[in-house]
Amino acid sequence: MGLFKPKMNSNKKDIGSRNEHKKSIYVWVSSHKAIFLVVGDIKESKFSYGVPIIPLVGYYRSKGKTYNANELRDYYVILNLPKDVDIDELKGKKVVVVGYDAESIYIDENEDANNDNANGEDGNVYEG
Repeated sequence: MGLFKPKMNSNKKDIGSRNEHKKSIYVWVSSHKAIFLVVGDIKESKFSYGVPIIPLVGYYRSKGKTYNANELRDYYVILNLPKDVDIDELKGKKVVVVGYDAESIYIDENEDANNDNANGEDGNVYEG
């Protein structure tokens, strides 16, 4: 019975230490190809725009050092964008793909379950 009895007040201090904030890093895209997820709102500063991202592919530069997307996973990443960028293109977007041909990108959009494409073209249901 003692094996399954929960310990009372065993490690309250440890639970709080796991919820520490990640260190922020401000980056610029330094590769010709990049993919990242936009996870926050665009904020305007005096000389640039900043948008919180999760980098998936590509190289990013910060303070003279280059990072790949994997090296930035432990940071809260904020992408800097110059003031002359058309920021309206990014508003409301979740996934941003830079430098890839449209033919090389596949987008599977969410469709209704009652869509006609669920059946065959002739209207018959095919089982796999």
